[in-house]
Amino acid sequence: MASNKREAIKSSQLFWNASDAQIDRVVALCKEQLFEAGVRILSEGDPSPNFYIVESGKIALEMEIRIGSRTKRQAIIDVIEKNGVFGWSALTDLPVHSMSATASESSTLLVFDGQSARRLCDEDSDLDHKVMQELVKLVSDRLSQAKRTLAHVLSVTSHDLRAPLATVQSSLDTVIGGFAGDINIKQKELLSGGKQRISDLLNMIDNLLDISYVEIRATDFENMDLSEVVAISIGDVAGIAQEKAIGLRSSIPAALPETLGIKKRLRQVLTNLLSNAVKFTAPGGIVTVTAKETDDKIELYVSDTGIGIPPEELPRIFGDFYRGMKVDAEGAGLGLSIAKKIVEAHGGSIWAVSPDPETGKGTKFGVSLPRILEPSKAQAGEEPEAVAGARILVTDDDPEMRGITALILESQGYEVRTAGDGEEALAKVEEEEPDLLVLDLLMPNMDGFEVCKRLEERRDRGGKRIPVIILSAVREESSRRRYELETETEFDIEDYVTKPISPPVLLQRVEKALMKGKAVGATSLSIIKGGKQWTSKSES
Repeated sequence: MASNKREAIKSSQLFWNASDAQIDRVVALCKEQLFEAGVRILSEGDPSPNFYIVESGKIALEMEIRIGSRTKRQAIIDVIEKNGVFGWSALTDLPVHSMSATASESSTLLVFDGQSARRLCDEDSDLDHKVMQELVKLVSDRLSQAKRTLAHVLSVTSHDLRAPLATVQSSLDTVIGGFAGDINIKQKELLSGGKQRISDLLNMIDNLLDISYVEIRATDFENMDLSEVVAISIGDVAGIAQEKAIGLRSSIPAALPETLGIKKRLRQVLTNLLSNAVKFTAPGGIVTVTAKETDDKIELYVSDTGIGIPPEELPRIFGDFYRGMKVDAEGAGLGLSIAKKIVEAHGGSIWAVSPDPETGKGTKFGVSLPRILEPSKAQAGEEPEAVAGARILVTDDDPEMRGITALILESQGYEVRTAGDGEEALAKVEEEEPDLLVLDLLMPNMDGFEVCKRLEERRDRGGKRIPVIILSAVREESSRRRYELETETEFDIEDYVTKPISPPVLLQRVEKALMKGKAVGATSLSIIKGGKQWTSKSES
């Protein structure tokens, strides 16, 4: 029986990376217990003094969902199978379980007292480190699973709501168009009003889906010209602006510097800002779109001469379902919240000021997006130093994240190799030194912290310094604090990017790191990417 326990623990999500001696100490903490199908093991919201490893069987994690003011339902969020862990909050100082756990079939579980496990981790810092690493991944995986479940439920719900409404809208179009016989003017007006309300409802359904799960995939990003998106967005609102006799003015250049983005999503942002500007501007007013370029950003502005936003409401306008208290306008208060999520997924920011500082009227919204460096030409008689296809080593234990990161970098012409853990990364560094290492921190076998220590030792022995960008779900402050406590030295890295990946931000940081590493003492540096020559000034 003890051997079965040991095998289950060694194969579990939390302890697979522990040593044999550590596994022996963990085995002594647990007891084996059988739970028949239908038995409730944990109840939502109750303290959880124990955590569990599934030796056999299946455990359903459930959460109470309220539908309306009276109806409650239990929804299954995840199913934990062999070697899975649940009740993990018992390992922390906040042992409150947020979900219920019920045996969906006869299941054998290894039951651990949380307090004893915490005491063991306090005594063994190496085990504590390994367990906390896996705990972060476990929580991240469960959050991703919950998001996927929510997205699936919402997409199915959206379809089930849209389908009958689309049929009703098509029927109204048929009647209004006179294809089912003549109707009088009054009937046509009533039917047109009903059609508009259905259209508003369909838009609200789309927004509800977006607010819960704005799907921004790294593979959807492409080099794009924002001036084209601005022109299309202005066209989207031109009709309603004309009806209200509102002037639409644009001073956007014919071609802005390129940015990396998803056209339909950025169009959604700009159309929302423009339609809001038209909605809250009185007839005869003006809505203006302008742009400004900096070394690394493109800023777009939408200004109006409307009613403005009270100062006390400005900090809240990007919140979910927030609608202004002093205006009577239709909508669910989702547009700006969705716009913020989309802009931030592009590595940018969005803000508002009211009144517009330049006119003293209305509101001015700003959107800032990272730009791609413009193509440059060598000056007469000068040949710029070329770094054709810079070599980048991407190290991450998550195959999907590793693939996405490599895909983003390869799209810009970089030569990318990958590694699944720290040991493999160091081996590949010895095979061929990369120009840059993109490194995850929490990995099995050898984590990113240890890789950085080994690279530092390598440099002390006369090796070349390899620039490092950390790409991790862990916050930068806590990572730096840990490294500095362990080594009593500063965390010598080029940059720190927090997951999830924003492709424009990652590419910008990579370019900056490569330029810093390759252009020491140079006045300019060119990087050949995707068949184009991109140049940036560097410090001597």
